[in-house]
Amino acid sequence: MSINEKQNTDWNLKRLAAQRQLYSEAKSLMGIQFILSGAFTVALAVVGNIIDDKYFVYTVVAAIIIALLDELLISKCIDHVKEEAATIQEEFDCDVLEIPQNHIKIGTHSMMEVIQEKSDKYIVKNKNYSSLTNWYPGIDDEENRFYRLFCQATNCWWNQNLRKWYTQILVSVLACVFIILMLLAIIKGITVSVFLMSVLSPILPAFVLVYKTIKDNGKSIDNLNHMKGKLDEIICRAESSEIYSDEQLIKDSRCLQDMIFDNRASSPLIPDRVYFGKRKKFEVIASETNRELIKKIKQL
Repeated sequence: MSINEKQNTDWNLKRLAAQRQLYSEAKSLMGIQFILSGAFTVALAVVGNIIDDKYFVYTVVAAIIIALLDELLISKCIDHVKEEAATIQEEFDCDVLEIPQNHIKIGTHSMMEVIQEKSDKYIVKNKNYSSLTNWYPGIDDEENRFYRLFCQATNCWWNQNLRKWYTQILVSVLACVFIILMLLAIIKGITVSVFLMSVLSPILPAFVLVYKTIKDNGKSIDNLNHMKGKLDEIICRAESSEIYSDEQLIKDSRCLQDMIFDNRASSPLIPDRVYFGKRKKFEVIASETNRELIKKIKQL
């Protein structure tokens, strides 16, 4: 059975639906995280700057409570859901790309109940699996032992470019919020206490959240660059007709898949509006890239 046939089987589509539903739930939690750490405390600060200085104390208390709530509860919940989604996507990749599973990394517990439950929820919202078919684009129905590498490369390229763009958005939004609060404080007549309470305190939870997201995004981009470099080396070896045994190819693919799993489980989430806004463009590029790689391999 080819990659195209395997990735579009009913059970694998359910796996994709389940991981998409889990990521959606994690992103809902992330939305709450951003509202509390950003919009809520900033709104309090604006009220304090415009109406009365007595509101500043509420801003400081709210910032402390939100920072603790985020670190002790919300972030941990998001990490747990992300790991479940990454585990299901790992099962999908290992099945479709015929890569041996690493049970030491993902454990041996069954995800069948989670897949069934979450895929059912996905169907209620989306009616069908049409948006999940041909998950790895540009792969023809002929089998080739290097096709799994092209699919792994697709994961790396897509994720890397999306994260760079998302980081730019976060930096821009945080800078704009800081400037607005600073201007309001200046208008009221800034002192050290006013600066601390009306500018730094309200933006601190948002700054910590954005800083962590940007830092983790940076690590993710570096990891993806490293993975993409390794994949390019392997593909170049194949193109140069260097002897590359099936055993070595499987071993290298499994090592790369470990890196992909770790990256999925630990990388910051990207909001659906950003993800789907760029998805079509990146899918077209990924599909064209895979077709070009396939042409090269077939000419060997």
